[in-house]
Amino acid sequence: MSTATMQMQSISGIITQVRLTQGEVPPPLVGASVTVVNDQVFVFAGRLVSSRKMTNHLYILDLNTLLWSRHFPAPDSDSPPQARYFHSASVYGNSLVFFGGMGHSLETEQIAVLNDVSLFDLSTMSWKKPPLQSSTHAPSARYAHLSSVTDDRLVIVGGQDISNKYISEINVLSLKRWEWVQAKTFDKSIGAYRSVAITTPTGTRLPVLLREPMSDNEDHPQSQQDKDQPVVDYNHRASLVRQYGQSLQSTREPSPIYLYSNHSFSDVRRELQLIFLPNATASNIEDCSSFMSGTMMPPGLRFPTGHTLGHHLILAGTYLSPQSQAYTIWSLNLGTLTWARIETGAMFSTGSWHRGVLHENTNRFLVFGNRTRSFLEDYTHRQMNFDHLATVDLEAFGVYRLPRTTCSSLAQEMGLSLLNEPAVADFHIITREQQTIPVNSAVLAQRWPYFADLIQVSTEGLDVVDLPETSGTKSRGMAFPYPYAVVIALLQFIYTDNLLTAQQYQPHILSQLLLLSDMYNLPRLRELSTHALHQMLNMSTAPLIFETAALSHQTSLQIRALKMMIAAKKMIQQQQQSHSESHSRIRTHSHSSPLFSDFPLSPTTPTHRPSSTSLPSPALSPTQPAFDSAYASRAHSISQKSSSHQVARASVMPFNLGITHSNTPVVYEQDSPPRSAGSSYNIPSPQHSPTVHGPSSTAVIQNNHIGNGIGAAASPTIGPSASISTSLNASVSTGTSRATRSATAPANTTNTTKSKKKESRIRPFLGAFSNKLSMFQ
Repeated sequence: MSTATMQMQSISGIITQVRLTQGEVPPPLVGASVTVVNDQVFVFAGRLVSSRKMTNHLYILDLNTLLWSRHFPAPDSDSPPQARYFHSASVYGNSLVFFGGMGHSLETEQIAVLNDVSLFDLSTMSWKKPPLQSSTHAPSARYAHLSSVTDDRLVIVGGQDISNKYISEINVLSLKRWEWVQAKTFDKSIGAYRSVAITTPTGTRLPVLLREPMSDNEDHPQSQQDKDQPVVDYNHRASLVRQYGQSLQSTREPSPIYLYSNHSFSDVRRELQLIFLPNATASNIEDCSSFMSGTMMPPGLRFPTGHTLGHHLILAGTYLSPQSQAYTIWSLNLGTLTWARIETGAMFSTGSWHRGVLHENTNRFLVFGNRTRSFLEDYTHRQMNFDHLATVDLEAFGVYRLPRTTCSSLAQEMGLSLLNEPAVADFHIITREQQTIPVNSAVLAQRWPYFADLIQVSTEGLDVVDLPETSGTKSRGMAFPYPYAVVIALLQFIYTDNLLTAQQYQPHILSQLLLLSDMYNLPRLRELSTHALHQMLNMSTAPLIFETAALSHQTSLQIRALKMMIAAKKMIQQQQQSHSESHSRIRTHSHSSPLFSDFPLSPTTPTHRPSSTSLPSPALSPTQPAFDSAYASRAHSISQKSSSHQVARASVMPFNLGITHSNTPVVYEQDSPPRSAGSSYNIPSPQHSPTVHGPSSTAVIQNNHIGNGIGAAASPTIGPSASISTSLNASVSTGTSRATRSATAPANTTNTTKSKKKESRIRPFLGAFSNKLSMFQ
């Protein structure tokens, strides 16, 4: 086994963890529903494995304590639904909606399939029976069907009847009127055994290669009610989707339902349809099966589950073959329809694991099971166990919840305009270069808690040292010992609650913003910076992002950067081995051929070695998605409006961190902001300063600067200056500049072969990668 493979396996062990649950653990069940709402897991009904008796018990797991409890309804609650299994459960607002399943007939007490609807109110923890209106669109009784909620409507797809025949139908229930409003024939064999139906959140990216919508609605004349609805131009939408590769849905249009199925487990056939429900009587179904791609595709999964997280669809299920039996997890990029496997190591190769759900709040996939039971035996009985809980970190694979939009584009532009308006400023920020930036203290205090505390402390009797008067205007200010470019980027975030300017979307600026978010406890900035760095992660930015993530405690981002560095090193080693073998064959041929006997070749090609080599400015890789297109499309135009704070982009070089308590912002009061630090009084250090682990507890300030280089000497940046010990137990030596270490790497040489050109672009990073990966050797 290669070293790189062993390294990846050791990382997989960090990504997946197993813990034991406690309390009133549910017994082994068949056909129970498992649903996650916030930080709780709800397990309802199912058939007991021990007695084959159906139940209607409700169990709740607290994900913070991993403690199970059985729920008993209050006396004033409606009675819970009758016992059943292979029913469906969907989240709607603050409620759980249950439909159908297999149970007993109330009249004959014989086995029967059901088509009733029940509601569990999560705010009152009580059951309710909604008053359904009679309708010709009501679905037939069924079990093992699929359900999903979109735009106040419950969609039921497929399922099986009492004779185990598939039901080729889609039914839609209005959750506001509690009336079945649509029934549509769908000639597919859809059921819980082989398919999943997932609703994407509003704003989720649609496939770039989406075909022109089907003309199903031509067979459905519009009713008067439909005519009152806004008309959606599907041809226009499809063309826009192909052009921009993102969702352009109107607020009145529901999100599509992704319907994925796998058939014939020996020779897998994969299908993907998108179901659009633009109005009450018609629906459009887009077949995207032929657009799916990937270096690896999901095998045939039994009883799969599906979820959406960010711009990805998560698919998980039981994989059985003569050679392997395991629980596997896959992700589908909804923009490109490209599949990728979530590598969980050897965790699910032993034990019994058969049910997984998504915990969106933590970007983790939860898998229930028992690590000591037989996988194949439990699958034969369709048994689900709840003794152990395995968690898989999806963010380490670039799958995570996207930052939410907090204000409109107009509000963001107004925020930038306010920052550039000195007339409304009553405070000044002094950067490390002694440049002053006028700001409004009320805005900063409202959106930066640390600044608010700083101002409060400064007005509670601290001694203020008089500074030389340069004008008759009374002014207050704060010395913030960071580069001008970083301070401007931070202020732009504070004024807009977003990252949207070209200055902010530079890797070295984003890295420092992430460190500041951790230091000053700014969750929104932490989320935005982490998201942007995820999108910018490539071979050239991986070392910078790895170090930044380690210092800001973003383990998932750190692991993903480390995996890219390992992959890059493996690629370089393979290319070096290939070239070595090629040179060996050429030398052998030259000694045996008279044609080349007088022209012996050197074992290696001479290269020019410059005295120093710096990392090139990391551009976005063509294979990497650009950072949020909603931001990117406006970055240039908005940045022009902040011309008073424009900063020339410095070349990105390895950074170096030196942080001591003397880097704490200092507030002073004066007649006019000075160009020098002047006299001031000290303010206590922030509580959330980054922790630097290693031989010394405090990093060293070099030459009275915070770090030693992101390009120009006037704009140093934050970075590590001492050895740090990360949560991965990896000692990363950063005492010397990576620019110095990479200076020994050969520069690009003129070569006609593609392999030489490719190697020359990668080899400057070999020195940095080798140092950081030395702990895996």
